[in-house]
This record gives sequence, structure tokens and C-alpha cells, in this order.
Amino acid sequence: MDTSHWFYLSTGQFGYPQPEKDFGYLTRTYDMTNACPTCKIGLKQVTEFRFKSEPKAQHSQFIGLNWVFDQIFVRQPVEKIFIEEGVTGITFSAPLINKTGNPMETIKQLHVDTILSDAIITSNLKSEICEYPKEKSSIKFLTAIGSSLIKGPFCGQRKYNYPQGKAFEFKRGSFVNMPDFVRLNEWFGSGASSSRPIIISTKIHNLIKSFKWRGAFLEPVKFV
Repeated sequence: MDTSHWFYLSTGQFGYPQPEKDFGYLTRTYDMTNACPTCKIGLKQVTEFRFKSEPKAQHSQFIGLNWVFDQIFVRQPVEKIFIEEGVTGITFSAPLINKTGNPMETIKQLHVDTILSDAIITSNLKSEICEYPKEKSSIKFLTAIGSSLIKGPFCGQRKYNYPQGKAFEFKRGSFVNMPDFVRLNEWFGSGASSSRPIIISTKIHNLIKSFKWRGAFLEPVKFV
């Protein structure tokens, strides 16, 4: 599979994780023990995501939530086909309706737990470190809006900005014996947002195209 195409998978965002107020979903959904409260590197999901209601994007089979850029939710036809086709590297669970706590009937979260390490080439990516801002203009702006990015605490860890106008680049041989879904070990994002991108095999790309599923954005990666 390493010589074939692999793709970065993302989705559109519909609605917000619950509880939405004061970003309450963070402590409700994640174990924050080893996570930075400022940049969010280190988040570990331990309970189901909660939705306000069933997503209104009825024609989208792949769905994402605002503020959460590395978790993917799918409608039941996708789950059914993925199971029938023996797709590897995923498990499913049902998110909850926040008001009732009941499992959602039409949506499943697609869990990707295989971590791909020492694979992506980062030398051509912009990055940022979780630290007190150095530029006076940034300090003034963040102070004025009361941002947590000026208050800390700061973990000193690095995350990368998503590539703009170019593909993720990987070392050749990185995907040998990998399942159809993998998650990068490195954290990406900016400011108070951190996530780990999901990469999929040609098999998944072809299934999405064959069934004309909507809501999945596919960008080919590059091997160098």
C-alpha cells in the first residue's frame, strides 16, 4: 500500500460539541490530566461526544463538529459498508444527545486509534510553541480580548500549522503494514486548537467515491 495513494481526510463542521458554554465539552469529553489547558495538546477522549440535536446536514454522510478538527462522525450507511468491506483501523460508537443523554440514532463516531509515528516530514511546515507571546502587537491584542493565550500556563510543546496550498509530505515506507485509517502522532493547529490529522488508504478513497458519499474532503499526500 505504501506505493499507492493515501489521503488526508477532513470534514465540514456542523454545530458545536456540548456543553458549549465556556467550552464545557472539554472536561465533559476528554481526560485533561496530561493536556495543556492553553494550547490543548494532549487531549484524550474518554467519553462520548454530545450533540445538541441530530445534525441537519441530511445529505452529508461524513460530519464534523466545530472546534473539533480530528474527529469524524458518519451516518449508518457508511458504518454498514465499512464493516462489510472489512475496513481496518476503526471502531464505532454512538454520540449522545446532550439534553437527554440518549445515544444518537443516525450518527456514529469513527474512532481512529492507530498512531503513525516518525513518518511525516515537518521541515517544510510552519510551527508554533506554546509560550508567552513575544510580539508586542500580539500581547496587546490578546490582552484586550482576555485570551487564555496570554494567561497561560504554557507547556512549551510544539505543534504544526496545517499546510496551505500543498500536500502533507511523508517518508517513503511510512505506511507499510498500516491499516486503512491512521492518525498522525504530531499535533497540528494554531492558538488554542490542537488536533492530530487522519490519513486514509486508497481503499477508503475509492469507497467514498464509489458510493458518492458527501461531506468528506480528500487531499492526496505526497511521498518524498
